[in-house]
Amino acid sequence: MANIGSQYRTMQEIVYETIKDRILKGQYAPGQRLITNDLATELGVSRMPVREALQRLDAATGLVTLIPHKGAVVNDSSSEEDLLEIFHIRAVLEGLAARLACPTITEEQIAQLVAINEKVLTLENTVDEEHFQDLNLEFHSTIWGMTHSPRLVGMLKSLYDASRGYRYISVKLPGRLDEIVHEHSDIIAAFRSKDPNNVEVVVNNHYQHTLEWLIRSIQDKKQK
Repeated sequence: MANIGSQYRTMQEIVYETIKDRILKGQYAPGQRLITNDLATELGVSRMPVREALQRLDAATGLVTLIPHKGAVVNDSSSEEDLLEIFHIRAVLEGLAARLACPTITEEQIAQLVAINEKVLTLENTVDEEHFQDLNLEFHSTIWGMTHSPRLVGMLKSLYDASRGYRYISVKLPGRLDEIVHEHSDIIAAFRSKDPNNVEVVVNNHYQHTLEWLIRSIQDKKQK
């Protein structure tokens, strides 16, 4: 029984990775409906691992949106207007969160940010997107928690969820993971300076750099 369970989990993972890879490579286009039965036939598997893969893609990556009784729809992660709106708002609110957190941040909390960033660095050779998502959320939500502002945290969580698909694209861009680690290090150094103005600017720049990388990626795809 244990072996059957292990085989099923392996099949789940294969189906999930296959669908995710095809979305990221553009084989499943934005707006395309992904029908469970059709995918099961295409991949030569039962409907259950496909259904679970689509649920996971919706919940963990934002690459698809599940529509009750209709299957899933591939989200559009290539709209410059959408990118600009999300990241401009995030830059301002994340900067505000850092400013609010700066006066009270402790050495223990700074050490926590350092430890998370070191874990991100270990992903350099694997680029495990989901693990990166978890660590990246842990890094930023640690800062949010220092603001003592539930409304601000709620807005930041909403924007973070809205940009999940974009982060999947961002972390796969050559060289971007290294830059993220360096930018997180800059944020940590800014917190150590205890200068709210400085930390706000550094966090703003982090999101501006992410936006620039994503816009370049979109433009490169258009030229191909």
